[in-house]
Amino acid sequence: MKLAFSLAAALALSCQAAFAAPAPIPPQWADYVAKVRAADAIADDEARCKAYPDLPGNQWRPGAAQARCGLLRKPALSLTQVEALLGRKDGVAELDRRYARLLDEHYREPGQREQIFRSLDAFDESEQAGRIARRWLDLAPDSAYAHAAWANHHQQLGWNARGGGTASETGPERFGRMQAAFDVAIPEFRRALELEPRLSVACYELAAIGRQISRELHDEASDRCLSIDPYSYYVVYERIQAAQPNWGGSIEEMREAVAYAERHVTQNPLLGAVLGEAEGFPLSRAGSGPNRAEPLAAVVRMAPSGTLAADAGRAYGDAQDYWTAFAYSSQATRFWPSRGKYRAERGWWLRELGDYEWAARDYAIAVAQDPDNEFHANAMADLIYRTRGAQAARPYYAKLIDGEMRFGSLPRYCESFVVEQPMPVEAMRCVDQLLSERPDAIEGMGLRAKALFRANDPAATEAIDRYLAEAPRIRAREWNHLTDEIEGYKREIDTKRGAK
Repeated sequence: MKLAFSLAAALALSCQAAFAAPAPIPPQWADYVAKVRAADAIADDEARCKAYPDLPGNQWRPGAAQARCGLLRKPALSLTQVEALLGRKDGVAELDRRYARLLDEHYREPGQREQIFRSLDAFDESEQAGRIARRWLDLAPDSAYAHAAWANHHQQLGWNARGGGTASETGPERFGRMQAAFDVAIPEFRRALELEPRLSVACYELAAIGRQISRELHDEASDRCLSIDPYSYYVVYERIQAAQPNWGGSIEEMREAVAYAERHVTQNPLLGAVLGEAEGFPLSRAGSGPNRAEPLAAVVRMAPSGTLAADAGRAYGDAQDYWTAFAYSSQATRFWPSRGKYRAERGWWLRELGDYEWAARDYAIAVAQDPDNEFHANAMADLIYRTRGAQAARPYYAKLIDGEMRFGSLPRYCESFVVEQPMPVEAMRCVDQLLSERPDAIEGMGLRAKALFRANDPAATEAIDRYLAEAPRIRAREWNHLTDEIEGYKREIDTKRGAK
């Protein structure tokens, strides 16, 4: 029997139509969500952060959030600009003048506070940064800033070697690479301080290194920093970190360090951003679950902390309160716009709320930050599928089927061929491969029925009947559209039979 494929309208109906419309925004969040959406359209991280609405009901110190946004400012000089200056006859002297001005402004101008730290952060772990810093130091061996740049490159190499795992999760080889990099950085930071005693970036970085490898180095560097730059956000925050129980401190020591910050918020409003750290520390390490939501929210209302806001968002997500999860997670992406984990978390809440386009924008950043993370890649594929259809999602699923996500990705990959117009030979090949790997895969049975129907194959009738008999086994609502289509095929076949 030759079946005419007369349900062209079913093909025109994109698969994303099967998904729920975006959830209505609760009235209490409507204004906040609109402002977050508008701010998210801004490309520059600092400007985006400053355009964000503050969390409703907060007790943040005046100016704390806006000052925190200043830490997202791009370095005053990019690596490309530094390299260009090094190629000029007067470039070395000009570099020293510019960094000296940044250091002077750090102490004198509130709007420029902490920017000397941000600018030296440009000398990261990259090969480009190392090459430029080495050249600068060779040309200017008596420049404090050249020594600091070379040191910063190596301390970043050290932290990258260390990784984010616990000590037991970090092997001796990684610790060895970390130590080798720190062994270069330490004397270079010391030399930078000798040449410019006000360069608190150097003692701050030494204190952080010391926290990892030497309490004596930490205490010496921390005391030095507090004597020359007592109100710096970085200096004060390092003191709070060193007081954490996991670094040998205690909650009481953390409270003392936070109290110090609170006493000096008038000297530096940015210190208002750390006022929830002591109370938030135990909550952030108390595991997962919805019971943490309200206590964490109370801490986030104390101070604009992106990390604690992410914890609160996660807890509200556990409670399936996705709008509140979105609200808190948005503050996390506000202050950490490039942190893939936070983007992925907010993207997931947006997915649950049905705003797939916005969720996809968050996941695009998460995937760019961590391209090997298959969970992020799978979520991104799913969102492209929901917003643009199976064919648009095919390149994403094509990568996933070669990894641990093959089980769930192969049906979607096959579907991308089955819905193509005209249907290519790859469609049946892919479906046959799926069913050879998973003979009881209900999605595979459905795709086979659809492919055979589209090909006007007489075997379609039997395939359709088999699928519809098995369809109650399919639990994922994402495949409901396939059942709807195949039920339509069945009705068309029955109608034609009755007309004969």
